[in-house]
This record gives sequence, C-alpha cells and structure tokens, in this order.
Amino acid sequence: MKNEILPKAIFIDWYKTLSNSQFWFQLREPSHLYHKYQEQIENALYRDNRELINPWMRGEYSSEDICKLISKQSGIDTKIVFEELKNSCENLQFIDNRVFEIIKNIRNKGINVSIATDNMDTFSRFTVPALGLDKLFDDILISSDLKHLKGDFDGNRILFFENYLKEHKLKFSDAVLIDDCIDKTGIYDKLGFKIMQVTSERSLYEILFNLQ
Repeated sequence: MKNEILPKAIFIDWYKTLSNSQFWFQLREPSHLYHKYQEQIENALYRDNRELINPWMRGEYSSEDICKLISKQSGIDTKIVFEELKNSCENLQFIDNRVFEIIKNIRNKGINVSIATDNMDTFSRFTVPALGLDKLFDDILISSDLKHLKGDFDGNRILFFENYLKEHKLKFSDAVLIDDCIDKTGIYDKLGFKIMQVTSERSLYEILFNLQ
C-alpha cells in the first residue's frame, strides 16, 4: 500500500474470498457412495428451507437441527446427512494458497489479520480445527458465535464487529474488510470502515499483495 497508512486490522471474508467450497461438495462426484443423495440434500436446504440459512448463521439453529430437518424432508438418514456435512467442512479448499505467505508477512508487521465470516456452527466446530485456521490468523470472527451477520446494523453500529473493535481499542477507520460483497447501505463507508471488494478482476492475492 504505497504512500498510504497501513490499517491496524485486516478482516478477510471466507466464502467466495478465501474459499469457494460448498457444503456437501464431495457428493457431486459421481463416484461418491452417496452421490445419489446430493440433489435431494441441497434442494432440501437451499431451495425448500432457504429462509433458515441466515438464522443458522446467526446461531439460532445447530447443524444437528438442520440435518434432522433435511433428513425428515428427504428421507435420508440423519447420520449420513450430518457426517457428510462434517466431512465437507473439514475439507474445504482454499482458492489460492499463495495468500498465506503474504498474510504471514503482514502479521509480522504487527497488523492483525483475522477471518470475518457469516457462517454456521460448522465453521468453528469442523473447519477451523481441521484446516488449522487458528494458526494462520490472529482471530476468527464467526456470525454463529457473535449472533450477528456482517450486515446487521443498529443505527450506526455494526453489530458483528462492535465488541471486537472495542476490545482491541480500534476505530472503524483502523480496519479494512476484504470481502466479495460490498455494503449497499453506506453505513460502513459512513463510519470509515473500508471494504476492499474481491471480484473476478481483483483477486484476494492481488489485494493482499498491495497491502503488505
């Protein structure tokens, strides 16, 4: 970041920023034992119960709750639905492994680099320990733990980040969020919380490279 003041904290989104992998992605392989269930499982969540996704990400439902519901609707054994969900979450793939060397360089400068993700309890239970994310990042902020999404506001308060920033004595203007989504309400911008958007023309690697 030439001729600019470096941020004190960098938050990086997970889905479509660090990883494109989805739940039950392995079932899409025709050779998988449970490939025949893939469409039923995905339809049961993403089509028939899509309204439960945000509450699940706010911690209002557990993975067990959701898998029981999918099982009831599809007739597929709950244990299969849950175990395959767990397997997928433990094996999520990174878009670009090169970013971790840059993240290490940035952290070595004393800049806090953390994951900030709208995500389910699966992330803290399965993904973080399986991928060792707690060793690659300073902190991991997950909506299911915080009970708020990154787009949940109370006036000019960004509920997802509020406590973390207070605890670390940071202002919104001290931080940068790297995300595939932008805030269309204008609240982030009003508070000086910069969002650097990942797009097809601007990758996470490119953004981080220019921040180091």
